[in-house]
Amino acid sequence: MLEIRHYIKQILNTPFHQVDLSSVSLDAIWFDVFFSRTNQGKLFPFPKSFDAITNLNLKAIHIILANVLYDKESQIPEFALQSFYEYLSNTLPKLCELVPDYNSWTTDAERAEELIRSLFDAIQILPANETKEYFTDRYRSIDSRERVRILEETKKAQERAKEILRQLRQKEEEEAASKYNRE
Repeated sequence: MLEIRHYIKQILNTPFHQVDLSSVSLDAIWFDVFFSRTNQGKLFPFPKSFDAITNLNLKAIHIILANVLYDKESQIPEFALQSFYEYLSNTLPKLCELVPDYNSWTTDAERAEELIRSLFDAIQILPANETKEYFTDRYRSIDSRERVRILEETKKAQERAKEILRQLRQKEEEEAASKYNRE
C-alpha cells in the first residue's frame, strides 16, 4: 500500500476526456480491472451486472474507482469481492446522491479523499503510515454521509429545543393567567 495522497492524486487525475459516459460498459471495465489484478478472466467477478446503470454521475464514480484499482503501481492488496460488490451496489449510489456532480470527486481534494477512504473502509484496508484509529477519525471528519447525519441530528435537537421552549412559555402564560384570575 502507498500513502493516501497517492490515491487522492490518482482520483484527481482521472482522464475523463477519454471516456464517453453514455456508452461505456461498466461490466467490461470491471472485468478488465479484475482480469489485470488476478489474471482470471473466465467469469464476470460480480453476481449482478452494472451495465444497467443509467446515472452518468454514478457511472463516472465507477470509472474513477476502476482507474485507481487498475493502476499497477497502486499496490492495493487483494480484497474480498463480496465487500467490494456491496460497496459498489449500496454505498456508491448513496455517495452519488450526496455529491451529485462527479466533477466534485475529481476537482476537490477533500471529496477525492472521501471517495478513496470510503473504498478502503469498505474493503478493510489501510493506506501506508496510518493507524486504524487515524484512518477512521479522518474518514469520519470528511464523510458526506456523516455530515448529513450530524446536520439531521442537529436539526432534530433544535426542533426539540424549540418545542420545549414553546411548552415552557405556554406553561408560564397559563400560570400568569391563573394568577391574574385569582387576584
